[in-house]
Formats: sequence, structure tokens, C-alpha cells
Amino acid sequence: MTNIELIIKIPKEVYEHILKAKSVPDMLGIDIVNTINAVKNGTPLPKGHGALKDTDKIISDGISEGFCNWYDRMKYADTIIEADKAESEK
Repeated sequence: MTNIELIIKIPKEVYEHILKAKSVPDMLGIDIVNTINAVKNGTPLPKGHGALKDTDKIISDGISEGFCNWYDRMKYADTIIEADKAESEK
């Protein structure tokens, strides 16, 4: 089976409810229709994507920094989603 990485937006309460659920019946309180729509409207990540990082502040701060400092901050910024290495190694 092929996996897909998907970015979705759901209400925080739904997310927390799902995390607390110990079984499928425990999830009956969530809004299934809106959750399914969130998946349908999600953004699939392309195969072989690089590491996803929040770099907005680093870029804006880079105007006042030298290139080497800016590059190091970009390179070592916390990764939100790891690179899809399985596809890129082929």
C-alpha cells in the first residue's frame, strides 16, 4: 500500500478528542462530515519533498545578517515535517 502525506486543517477540539480516544467508538462525538471534508480538502505533499521548516522569521532577519549566519540558521532550523527520503533515494 502506498502512503500519502497530507496537510489538513481541523478544529483543535476535534484533534484533541481523537488523541484521547482509545477506540473507534470513543470517536463518535466528533464531527465526521467536517473531518472527512478536511481530508478531502487537504494538501498532499509531493513525493520526494524536502524538509518543511518555518523560515519566515529567519528570512526577514537575514536582511541584517551576513550570508553565513543566515544560511546556518536556515539549515539548522527546526524541521516540522521530515523530507520524503524514500522517494528521493530511488
